Amino acid sequence: MDTVLFEMAVRAAGSLSTSFSEKVTDIAARTAGQLAFDVRVEGDYRFQRIAGIRYDAGEVGILALTKNGQALDACRVNGALTGFIEPLETWHGLPLQAQAQADVLGHTSLLIAALRNAGNLPGRSAD
Repeated sequence: MDTVLFEMAVRAAGSLSTSFSEKVTDIAARTAGQLAFDVRVEGDYRFQRIAGIRYDAGEVGILALTKNGQALDACRVNGALTGFIEPLETWHGLPLQAQAQADVLGHTSLLIAALRNAGNLPGRSAD
């Protein structure tokens, strides 16, 4: 996936007055990706939602919606974070009833922490 294309799609979607899920879907369509997951974030000081878009080359585009709902943080990751992403992808593929019974909040928190530790998402000092 082309970094410039991904960044352009994120900027374009960020300017739309649509829901986070619609923005993620728009970015996936513009960049020929597949929605991997879209989950709520609980207890984080910066983010309220996080989503992943999977690409053929094995990369995943990560999008995180800030608490105030006005900004998207985005990054691309390769296979290094697969162990953190796969549980969320698996959950996303479950039927709705099974999703309601499965808890992925811990996996979500672990992914965000791994992204921060890798320098892909802002840490506490960022607004």
